[in-house]
Amino acid sequence: MIRRYQRMLAVTLCAVMTAMPATALAAGLPADEDLTAAVVQVIQLQEDTILRDSILAEELEELIPGEEEPLTPDGGMEEPEEEAVPAEDTEAPADPNAVQLVFNGQPMELENGARLCQGVTCVPVRDFFQAMGCTVTWDSQNSKICITRDAELTGELQLNSRLARFNGRCWYMSLACVSVDGVAMIPLRDAAKVFSGQVLWEDATQTAQITGGPLLESGETFYDQQDLLWIARIVTHESGNQPLDGKVAVANVILNRMSSAAFPNTAEEVIFDTRSGVQFVTRSSQKIYRAPNQESWLAAKLALEGYETAPDCLYFASNAVSKTCWAGRNRQTYCIIGGHTFFL
Repeated sequence: MIRRYQRMLAVTLCAVMTAMPATALAAGLPADEDLTAAVVQVIQLQEDTILRDSILAEELEELIPGEEEPLTPDGGMEEPEEEAVPAEDTEAPADPNAVQLVFNGQPMELENGARLCQGVTCVPVRDFFQAMGCTVTWDSQNSKICITRDAELTGELQLNSRLARFNGRCWYMSLACVSVDGVAMIPLRDAAKVFSGQVLWEDATQTAQITGGPLLESGETFYDQQDLLWIARIVTHESGNQPLDGKVAVANVILNRMSSAAFPNTAEEVIFDTRSGVQFVTRSSQKIYRAPNQESWLAAKLALEGYETAPDCLYFASNAVSKTCWAGRNRQTYCIIGGHTFFL
């Protein structure tokens, strides 16, 4: 910009120098003095103009750095284009508790999916059993889940309970049936048990491989019916008013004796064994023949399924005589449940 004004100054000076002698003579002034004064005045004006324009140019450069902005057709400044912002990755992170299921070599897709709960693989009750061809209904009055498949399978699960009942059999699951985000979940191994399934865990892929076969064997054939009956009877006789774990402990004692070489190998013979005196009751007692209550049947089945509250115990006695009875004086105490003390 400054160079442009310098060129303008040069042109102006030439014009002045050409015109001034005639102008001075016409006015009666000495040509040299008139020319000198005019030139000085013009130069001063041009320097002032250049200085003002230079200052203005610097101020404009500070306000609008860089190249001049293009104008829109209406004379306004074009708005700079906004840079495209990369879209955020909205994909949900992988669930570290999610578990893949494979049943007999085929992927098992469940709407709610299997997941780890307290380190145990659990499956949604409705989705899993429906995938196995079952009908699943909710008994709101008793907070129970009812599961059926034609006439070959009948079962039920209770929310917040470990107890599973299927086809006349009863066992305790490794975890209780619980609601997770409104979905009832149970351990996979217990669900697979209903279909005689075995579970193989693949840690690298967090996959549970299930191999299944026929439906769970019914209680009528799985339990020895005579052993079941006599265990339920002795449980009612000895601990009918005790808590369920106390009933199971009495059943454990009978089964532990059946497995010991020192005692007979059937429940009935163990109950009426008199080789060391009367252990429980005599055959002549009518009390032993009373019908077992429901919880005694349950305790007997749980014990026959492997649930133990008095493992390895061979004796028990009322707490009132536990210090003075033969077992209290000669055997190691294992635990006290309700009104009974159990000995190894």
